[in-house]
Parts: sequence; C-alpha cells; structure tokens
Amino acid sequence: MRGQATRQRIVDAARDVLVEHGHAGASTRAVADAAGVSLSQVHYHFGGRQGLLIEVLHRENEALLARQNALYSAPGPLSEKWRLACDFLGDDLRSGYVRVLWELWGAGLTDPELAAGWREAIVGWRDLLESVFAAWVVEVKLELPISPRLMATLVANVFYGIEVDLLAGLEGPHREVLDAIGALIERAEAGLDYDALARGWASK
Repeated sequence: MRGQATRQRIVDAARDVLVEHGHAGASTRAVADAAGVSLSQVHYHFGGRQGLLIEVLHRENEALLARQNALYSAPGPLSEKWRLACDFLGDDLRSGYVRVLWELWGAGLTDPELAAGWREAIVGWRDLLESVFAAWVVEVKLELPISPRLMATLVANVFYGIEVDLLAGLEGPHREVLDAIGALIERAEAGLDYDALARGWASK
C-alpha cells in the first residue's frame, strides 16, 4: 500500500513536470524533487526516465479512453456524442493531456521506447473510433465509399492536426472543421426516429 502511494505520487509529479517543463525538463531528478522522494525510488518503481514517462502517458490515456467509451456506449445519436467529444478537446488541452501526448510523440522521434509507448496509446483511440463508426453505419443503414477503419484514421488525423495547431498557437477554424463533420453525421441520422429508439432503450 505504501509503495503504491509512493508510485502514484511519482507519476503525479512526473505529469506536472512534463506539462510545465516539457520532455527536456522532465529528468528523473526533477521528478524526484517534485515528488519529495529519493532518486533511487524513481528508478526502483519505473526503471528509468522512459518507463516513468510511458507510465504517465498510459495512465492519462486510460482515464480518457474510459471517458470516451462511456460517452459512445450511452444511448443517443452519434451527432450529439460527437459534439460532446469535441467539447472535451478544450478540457484535454487545459488539463495538460494534449501537451503530454505530443511532448512524448516529439521525444519518440529519436527514442524507440517512447515511440512504442506512444503508438500503444494511440491504437486504443483508433480502435475505439473504428468500433463507433462500424456500429453507426449499421444503425443508420448507410453505405459509405470508405470502411469504418479508414473513417477512424481520417477522423483521428483531423484531431491530431488540430491538437498540434492549438499547441503551437496556430489560429484557424478548428472548431468549425469539427462542427462540419458533426453536421454530416447529423444529416445521415436525419431519417432516424431517435425518440422511438430512446423509448426502446428505456424499456430494456
């Protein structure tokens, strides 16, 4: 129990240091100082800097994936869930998650261990989107020229580009792009009686 609490404190400190100072400033010494533990404790729990930073990313990613899974598994039209997911982007920027994600992506360009950890995190998001679109096209009886997997890749890449733009301070119609995609989803749903579907879900 005590060891778990120490491990949690180190991960929390590493996240804060990474958000405030970036990958370059997130040394194990800086994290140990921020956590109020010895340097040996950091290495004991995580084996080194890469293991610690990957743990930060995985912890953040798992929490947000759980949030998105709950959102998309709830009853209601995908267009409304899409709007809420787009709203979450602002929360994720403010919380520092987006900074953590892209700091470690940048570091992973020259660090294979960090790159592998980043890819593992991203695969979870693409798998989620693919399952969402696969269920949606069946629900709305829609035939698209691209597969749910391609749709998931396209949408994920739109979000990645917007995140990088926002981190870099690049102005642009980012929300308008996301809203336009939401409008296309809503148009495809226009023939569905979601009130009737909701009554059906409520009776189960």
